Amino acid sequence: MSIAQLPRTYSEEAVTTNISWRRIDGLWFKDGTLILVAGTSLFRVYGGLLAEQSPVFHDMLDFPQPADGEVIDGCPVVHLADDEDDLRCFLKALFDIEFFEPAPAKTTFEILAGIIRLSTKYQVDVLRRRALSHFASIVSFTAAEYRSNSSESWDIPKQEWIRVVVLAREMSIDWILPIALYRVAGNCTPTELLDGIDVNGGVHAELAHQDKIACLEQSLVIRTTASAEILDFLWNPLSIPGCSDKAECTRRRIQARKLVEDARKNRIFPVKIWPTSNWAVFSVCKSCMGVMKADHQQALETFWDGLPQRFGLPDWDALKQMKESDLA
Repeated sequence: MSIAQLPRTYSEEAVTTNISWRRIDGLWFKDGTLILVAGTSLFRVYGGLLAEQSPVFHDMLDFPQPADGEVIDGCPVVHLADDEDDLRCFLKALFDIEFFEPAPAKTTFEILAGIIRLSTKYQVDVLRRRALSHFASIVSFTAAEYRSNSSESWDIPKQEWIRVVVLAREMSIDWILPIALYRVAGNCTPTELLDGIDVNGGVHAELAHQDKIACLEQSLVIRTTASAEILDFLWNPLSIPGCSDKAECTRRRIQARKLVEDARKNRIFPVKIWPTSNWAVFSVCKSCMGVMKADHQQALETFWDGLPQRFGLPDWDALKQMKESDLA
């Protein structure tokens, strides 16, 4: 028996025995005053508290209910078109203060996605800003920040960065797009870029046309031109002024070049293709070391400064202003 087939007023026992319904643990409060239904999930929550947090729910619940409206154990029933997992995460964040703490506390992309969608839809600004702070934890505006960032509050399997791009486009979070598109271009195969991916039991995620084109182009550039420019410090200039042992330093540079060529074959991202730890074991003279470090850092910053434009986005300064506005 479906919800539509049941009488307009029925008891909690009917809810308990109907196998097509699921009362969501932790979001079914015995003294709750409102029943929310999404898919096959039922949530018994406090309508007053929900109305305090959300002007959308405030207006919805303030509207006089019809005399023949659905009721379970005296609680009005509201059907929502939202994804039931999104609604579970959203309500859990509202009614359980430990469920969704601010960054850098750890969370998951699934939780973030549900909360950002519904906090935006229902205008729960404090929750939306908290979700955005988690997205901000992965964003770096300089190459140095990106290489040293250890405060990311969430992660996702490599190919699933497509989902992050899709969500960012859906929610107009443009300031996360350079990082997300960079990771998609570096991680995904051409087939995944063109056809999308299936995750979570068949949920399909696929890039928009312009993002497909940009990622296909940059996928090749990242592994060839960009990587070569960032690694150019290893062989240019051939002779560094002030070098104290040209033969030995040249030999060391050739060894390092072989090392990074192997890294390029393993699809290492250009910004991290030469990790900071390499300098400690790279034994060249002091003069060569100083010049090479400076050249490498300059190449990194040049690449990173141009990253947004590679994907048709505004520059970092404009994106940073967008981020600050969203988090204000």
